Amino acid sequence: MLKQTEHKGFTLIECLVTISIIAILMAMAVPSFQQLKAHAQQWQVIYQLQAAVLMARHLSIIEQRAILVCPARTGVTMGMSDSPPCGENYAVGVAVWSNHAVGWRLLRVWQWSSMTITNRRGNRAVSEAIDFNALGLANRNLTWSICVGEHNLSLVLNRVGRPDVRSNWGLC
Repeated sequence: MLKQTEHKGFTLIECLVTISIIAILMAMAVPSFQQLKAHAQQWQVIYQLQAAVLMARHLSIIEQRAILVCPARTGVTMGMSDSPPCGENYAVGVAVWSNHAVGWRLLRVWQWSSMTITNRRGNRAVSEAIDFNALGLANRNLTWSICVGEHNLSLVLNRVGRPDVRSNWGLC
């Protein structure tokens, strides 16, 4: 009579099947994670724009001076300037400037990796600067709109200077 030996562990086939199942599940999950990351970046940029607008509005009231929100430009350093060196559009960040008797002083810059930020219609990049006067009033209405896939997220600024985050407000 043959004596059967007891085997402990897994066979090569069992390991390969398990690895194959894990690989298939990972391949299905990666696109979802990429979209989740894109949505998180979308929210981050909108919140940073909102923080810049709120900071500018509050400082204009507190300091009783003009405060400017404009597109950030790479390589700008803190300090004074005759005129604020704003960027072409908000694709890489936003800057807040304070107007003093001797010139403009850079207060804060928020930067992000390149992001397409358009107007509400989605047909052009937003490039306008916002001036806040000593009463905290903005010089214009403005919408910053970001699309990830078909999901739109916008920051809407009215002339009173109050920003409002809105979902599906703009066109993608």
